[in-house]
Amino acid sequence: MYFYEVIKECDIELVIHEFLLLCDASPDIKHTEKLIRNAIMSLYEMEAKTSDKRIIIIEKVTPNEIFDEYDRVYVLDTSDNTAYGLEITQWSDTLGYKVDDNSLLFYGYEKFTALVLWEITWFGYDEATIQERVRSWNED
Repeated sequence: MYFYEVIKECDIELVIHEFLLLCDASPDIKHTEKLIRNAIMSLYEMEAKTSDKRIIIIEKVTPNEIFDEYDRVYVLDTSDNTAYGLEITQWSDTLGYKVDDNSLLFYGYEKFTALVLWEITWFGYDEATIQERVRSWNED
C-alpha cells in the first residue's frame, strides 16, 4: 500500500486530532489546526510519484538518558538500504512511497498518517516554505 492510499482510507478528523496531540506546545492551536488542514488539502490535490523501492517505516524508540520514548519516522530506500527522514522530501514523492505493513498495523491508519504529517511539516506547512528554508541553508 502507498501512503496516498493510507490517507484516503483515514478519518481526517481523527488524523487532525492525533496531529494536534503532538502539538501540545503550540502557542496557537487553532492556527496550527488551520495550517494542518490546508496541508492535508494540498496533499489531496497532488499526484503521487510512486516508488516501490522506498518504504515509510515508523518505530518506537525507547528512552535513554537523553531522549524520552518517541516515534521514529523514516524512509528506507531498499535499492541501497539507506534510511533518511522526510522533512525536506517533496510531498508528491512521500505520497508515492510504500508503507511498512507492520508499522501501519501497530499505529493504525490515523496515527500513522499523523506521524508522517508531523515529519513532513516539520519545517513548514507548505512546500514553498520548506523549499525556501532548504535554499537558505544551501546558500549559507
